[in-house]
Amino acid sequence: MPIPFKLDYAIEKLVNDGRSEQRKIRKLAGVKIEAEEAHDVWTRILEHKWYISERLGRDTGLRVAAIDYFENIHRKTSKVGSRQTSLPPRLRFMQPLTMAA
Repeated sequence: MPIPFKLDYAIEKLVNDGRSEQRKIRKLAGVKIEAEEAHDVWTRILEHKWYISERLGRDTGLRVAAIDYFENIHRKTSKVGSRQTSLPPRLRFMQPLTMAA
């Protein structure tokens, strides 16, 4: 059964839903970034979503893509006041295991 609407329309509606990229990123990943940087980061999150969806062979969703992007790719640790704008550091048990030689 064919899709009753163009997929481009759904993507365009998602991208241009009236919210600023800054608010979208804050809602999806809980990360505060500057408005000037938000447009560039939002585009990168969309590209990252496509990339990881292709690698996994399924749709990962925007929330997973945004969190993964900030966890593994976007390493900016600038501070606004005394609060960090990136995600907190991983806990010790979340670090990769290393083999002692």
